[in-house]
Amino acid sequence: MYILVLFMPLLSAIISGLFGRKIGAKGAGILTSSCIVISTIISCCIFYETTLNSSATYIKLWRWFDSELLTTYFGLQFDSLTSIMLIVVTSVSALVHIYSTGYMSEDPHIPRFMSYLSLFTFLMIVLVTSDNYIQLFIGWEGVGLCSYLLINFWLTRIKANKAAMKAMLINRVGDLGLILAMIKIINEFGTLEFSTIYSIMSLNIEKEYLFAGNVLTIEKDSITIICLLLFLGAVGKSAQLGLHTWLPDAMEGPTPVSALIHAATMVTAGVFLIIRSGPLFEGSPLALMVITIVGALTAFFAATTGVVQNDLKKVIAYSTCSQLGYMIMICGISSYSTSLFHLMNHAFFKALLFLSAGSVIHAISDEQDMRKMGGLIKSIPFTYTMILIGSLSLMGFPYLTGFYSKDLILELTYDKYYIAFAYWLGSFSALLTAFYSIRLIYLTFIMETNSKKEALMGVHESSWNITFPLFLLAIGSIFVGYLAKEIALSNIVSPIISNSVKIIPLLFSLFGALLAFMIYNSIINWKSFGLTMSIGSKFYHIIYTFFNSAWQFNYTINHFIINNIWKFGHLITYRIIDRGILETIGPRGIARVLIKLTQNISKYQSGMVFNYALIMIVFTTLFISGASTL
Repeated sequence: MYILVLFMPLLSAIISGLFGRKIGAKGAGILTSSCIVISTIISCCIFYETTLNSSATYIKLWRWFDSELLTTYFGLQFDSLTSIMLIVVTSVSALVHIYSTGYMSEDPHIPRFMSYLSLFTFLMIVLVTSDNYIQLFIGWEGVGLCSYLLINFWLTRIKANKAAMKAMLINRVGDLGLILAMIKIINEFGTLEFSTIYSIMSLNIEKEYLFAGNVLTIEKDSITIICLLLFLGAVGKSAQLGLHTWLPDAMEGPTPVSALIHAATMVTAGVFLIIRSGPLFEGSPLALMVITIVGALTAFFAATTGVVQNDLKKVIAYSTCSQLGYMIMICGISSYSTSLFHLMNHAFFKALLFLSAGSVIHAISDEQDMRKMGGLIKSIPFTYTMILIGSLSLMGFPYLTGFYSKDLILELTYDKYYIAFAYWLGSFSALLTAFYSIRLIYLTFIMETNSKKEALMGVHESSWNITFPLFLLAIGSIFVGYLAKEIALSNIVSPIISNSVKIIPLLFSLFGALLAFMIYNSIINWKSFGLTMSIGSKFYHIIYTFFNSAWQFNYTINHFIINNIWKFGHLITYRIIDRGILETIGPRGIARVLIKLTQNISKYQSGMVFNYALIMIVFTTLFISGASTL
């Protein structure tokens, strides 16, 4: 059963990828969806055994990485963390597969698309079930590869090509951090297996770690270096501040891809890495503080950027970035179970938001600009209800899924006085989250339509295989937080804080939602009365442009870093290596040597008979003397 949860997605990916023409588009959709649904059922059984019955399972399959210094088995680890991640990955992936059979129905390459989705799911399962870092790294690189293939699925689009390459290259920076961390772990611990590393860390006595009767001395600075390198890997994968720029551009892929990347795979891998490496991070207070600061800044940055975005999918993408900031931030105060709880809750309402956005885009002739929408509430009421539920859950509206984890994160952060600014950044980000959520709903559904007549005439609800996954995700967005809070938070002791502090995030969210409705409703009313509204001073334009351009991160990175690296690389490779050393040793050098050699040989061709006769006599004499000696 445990191995079958990996085997089913791999089987569906292979059959759909290699025999897609034989089974056809419909057959590929049914096969892949059925296999992932079976994996979901198996994941629920694994959750029952490992979490509810507290029976963790470890499986050693074979020894595959063997050297004198390091021996690694291909093994599987099924504990509470793995089982929860399996449910999130397989359930969301199954609904995305079913959704894709309707959303991509007119695409001629459905078998290839479904194969990529299944391969994506398989490699994410490999990542979360690994019992060592090197096996985790296989899944880590695999989901990066699949994200490239899926973002670039419509490979004739130049924007998709650039977005896929950007995602791949930026993630290489984070991957370098993970590789260096593994090298440092081998150097310090002599192993890459989680259980061994945890055992050494748990037997910590000041600076010495007792293991197998011997004293293994590991400097605290080494633990800090390992943790910071691991965090660099998480920054790249989970799109934290600095390496986040690939995430909004990834929207160039099909909408089901966006839902899978943002809800269950890829971006959650970085958060999972930190949670899995929790015992290591507990040995480095400095690394935990860095994590908290970066997470809080990411949540605030993404929220300010999402407020002024006009692309429907990019608004939701920046909200993902902001929510990932919350998950990372709470890991910084050692509350890993809360981070996992928010990751699980976020998966359901974020998948609901993306797939509902895809339903809107599908209904309105592939339009994504919210300024060209409006008035859709009567045409697609079901989709409106789904986006409303997802947005309210994202805002942390009371008793919806997002409420239970998001407010708890802020409460736990408030208890840490030395990083109190993280609480206020998170609370203000909650206000901005509510603002852009209501703004999205108002511009898309409520305001007077700005759509073309031809597009508006054809607006209708999508087929059952698009609406059915939305309905199930809506149920998850309402009830999962309440049902799972007892299990996920059983070991968490909530801080004793006043009710006024607990209610601040809720008040901020309600104020942000009310502010958005008042502003945009007033703008529409003033337009209807023929009045003009001044949008402020030049300072307002500067601030708006700054936030709309995502704090100029792309320009700054390209102009000051990438451009200089390109010039340096051009200087080194083209002028010094390619046109310098290689050409001197290679073609140009060989040509010069041959030319000089032939010039010297040509001097012996004087055209005089006695010179030729002398050469013949000399070589004949040498030949005869050599033959006589033999």
